[in-house]
Amino acid sequence: MDLARYTDELVARLTMANRSEGFADLFVMLLRELARGRPVSPATLARVLHWSVERVAAALQEAVSTERDGDGNVVGYGLTLRETAHAFEIDGRRLYTWCAFDTLFFPALINRTAHVVSRCAATGAAVSLTVTPTAIGEVEPAGATVSLIMPQNTADIRHAFCCHVHFFASATVARDWVTKHPGIEIVTVQDAFAVGRERAQGLLRSTRQRNVGGDHA
Repeated sequence: MDLARYTDELVARLTMANRSEGFADLFVMLLRELARGRPVSPATLARVLHWSVERVAAALQEAVSTERDGDGNVVGYGLTLRETAHAFEIDGRRLYTWCAFDTLFFPALINRTAHVVSRCAATGAAVSLTVTPTAIGEVEPAGATVSLIMPQNTADIRHAFCCHVHFFASATVARDWVTKHPGIEIVTVQDAFAVGRERAQGLLRSTRQRNVGGDHA
């Protein structure tokens, strides 16, 4: 596989998933607020973004997979307070992500190191790693891999992408799994991290262009 070309196309499709102006700003700030380990109200997002509550509500309405609690606060969008297969520990707080790829590029967006514990989608074996904003460390098992897929043109990124993106304990078990799941590519954890870093850098460039940024975690 031509990873550079694949990366360019994958990043382009992920970026197109939400086209509304300012969505990158909302997404980054929402991640940083969720990283605090508690639900995020639309009013909080409006304050940190310097937006109206109505604009925040409209943007969240477009993010069709957004998880909310009974009070209407956001509890998950990529990064979530609800348990999934991908545990994502930051500063002693245990959070979760929707997919393996999220664990690899969220640290750059929230400027925090994460300790990740997941499960091999084929065998159930534990896969663990440390992800800093700039590097991968301590991958166990060392031969772990990640599945990636080109998402369709839809705002429902969880259904189109996240549900297909998993860790595997080895390339061997991943290749066997892929024979039953057409359209999936298998890459090393390091290569998936490189794709994620490209995606994160694009989002951060977009937020800086709008003068929205800083460390809110």
